[in-house]
Amino acid sequence: MNGLMIDLEPPIFPFTIEHLSKSIRTGELLPSELAALCLDRIKKFNHKLNSFITVISDEVIFEFAEKCDKRVKQNELLDPLHGIPYSIKDIIHVKNLKFTAGSKFYSNYISNTTASIVKILNKKGAILIGTNNLNEFASGITGKNSIFGDSKNPWDLSRISGGSSGGSAVAVAAGMVVFSLGTDTGGSVRVPASLCGMVGMKPTFGMISTSGVFPLSPSLDHIGWLTRSVWDANSVFNSLCNHKNCMKIKKNTLLNNKPLSRSLVIGIPKGYFLQVIDSRIKKMFFDFLKIVSQSPILVKKFDIKYTNNFFSSWKTVRLYEASKVHAKRLASNTGQFGSDVMKMLLEGTHITTDDYTQAKKQITKTKHEFMKLFHSGINAILIPTTVILAPKLRKVDIKSDDLQLNVREALLRNTLLFNSIGIPAITIPLGFVTEKEIILPVGLQIIGPPRGDHLVLFVAQKLEELVGSSGMLNPVIRKDV
Repeated sequence: MNGLMIDLEPPIFPFTIEHLSKSIRTGELLPSELAALCLDRIKKFNHKLNSFITVISDEVIFEFAEKCDKRVKQNELLDPLHGIPYSIKDIIHVKNLKFTAGSKFYSNYISNTTASIVKILNKKGAILIGTNNLNEFASGITGKNSIFGDSKNPWDLSRISGGSSGGSAVAVAAGMVVFSLGTDTGGSVRVPASLCGMVGMKPTFGMISTSGVFPLSPSLDHIGWLTRSVWDANSVFNSLCNHKNCMKIKKNTLLNNKPLSRSLVIGIPKGYFLQVIDSRIKKMFFDFLKIVSQSPILVKKFDIKYTNNFFSSWKTVRLYEASKVHAKRLASNTGQFGSDVMKMLLEGTHITTDDYTQAKKQITKTKHEFMKLFHSGINAILIPTTVILAPKLRKVDIKSDDLQLNVREALLRNTLLFNSIGIPAITIPLGFVTEKEIILPVGLQIIGPPRGDHLVLFVAQKLEELVGSSGMLNPVIRKDV
């Protein structure tokens, strides 16, 4: 690297909700000081990383932050998120804030409503910094946007961030905010989290309200968030999941870090999820399984059916519902849609109601199969999050000795099923692969039963401990940023 690179070390270490909230509580750090650090990072790095579409004015941010300061001084902390700067994917509405959805359709639009998730975080005292870049209308998995520019992977600016919540992942990875909210319809939080070396969680479908969030495919859309640790992900989940906003959670999954009454059983599926995969990722995954097997955790392999239908059934539902969401815009379109989005929407208009119904029936069959697995004694399922490393920005196909496949399908391969069947999933950093002197992150995905969100978080925390420091590095980018 010879002095050509700079470590993107956060302004405070560790740059986590857990550490920073303690510093705020003890008076070592004021929310306004933390907000200033984040704004400084954005000014330094966003022009190259292209994470933010809109940054809220300093005046508005500091007015809110100073109110947070006052509560700290009066010992009136509302929540672990009090005084913690965060960002949102630019598909989430905030009243009086510019909203684009990454599209020309909303190039001059100011929101007249605020999403329920943002209202909750405002009440908790979290400090909103701005909105993040995304694929147009969240319709993509790469983080590329022809209108606002592509969000860049902070580990290598020539590579994709992943998407569609790519800007959110980059913001957290580069220390421009402490956490970020996104949406996940096929992997749009977990994929960029994996490619950027972050934690990304998608809860049980319907667990967190999507009110005030622009839809992509309503039966697949999940709210999600990106953080630096599982503790942080759990903190965001607990803050968002209150009695008014959150589906009731099963009592037996509320572990709250208490040990299980019996051995934890992790399921490893045979075939599909490990069938088409970069050999380096596969090796890292199986090497980690050896470590897991030496712990009190039991590892159990299992077979799965219907794998040929995972992608096709998800795609049918995704395209059909998106074409319905955009029906009026399609009818009045005068060239505002990007070519990729237009192509997908038109494809959706050709899907019949019968096709859609059959796809939903196939998804129900698949869900029943996974429910049987969880009832059989498997607590959680473990697989790699993505089967490839972050591809180059202009790469469309992956061709190597190991793989011959389309980038989009490769990135979605191990994530989309869990949107179809609506069960909770989280990705955590597993480690890194070095490719031509560039260090690239690899993600590990943990999946659990419906409403077993705390169980998923519990397992993720245990596995995060087993991964240890091998999964925790900071991005390194060129000095010319």
